[in-house]
Amino acid sequence: MAKKALIVTLILLGIIAGSCTQAQSRLPARVQESITGNGGSADKNPPTSPPQIAQWPQTEQQAVKISDILNHPEDFAETKVLVQGKIISECGAGCWFTLNDGTGTIYIDLAPSNLTIPQKRGAFARVYGRVVQEGSDTYLIGEKVEF
Repeated sequence: MAKKALIVTLILLGIIAGSCTQAQSRLPARVQESITGNGGSADKNPPTSPPQIAQWPQTEQQAVKISDILNHPEDFAETKVLVQGKIISECGAGCWFTLNDGTGTIYIDLAPSNLTIPQKRGAFARVYGRVVQEGSDTYLIGEKVEF
């Protein structure tokens, strides 16, 4: 009986993981533009390179404004930052979400770090992550999320 439960669980996890990626690619262009904040479309194929382990200082790191990241992505590309704000939208499986700090909205991808969050739409969150710029798209690969 335990084997059957394990097999069913693994199948369901595979379905959820697959639906998360597919759901992102089905977002309307208007939503994709609000996610990236720069008029581009959301990245349908995030980088496949493994995430680097974050080495966060023990002291409190100062949050970066999302508008600064979106307006000058070249200054932040491949750097680790802290952003904070309100969760605006979220994947049903919790593998991505959008965050707004009052200056802009940015897409946070958790899948490359093998992270998921519970449904927290409307909640305040602090996200530690790496800024990625691909073409005209700028987003964060989240490595740690605090509520």
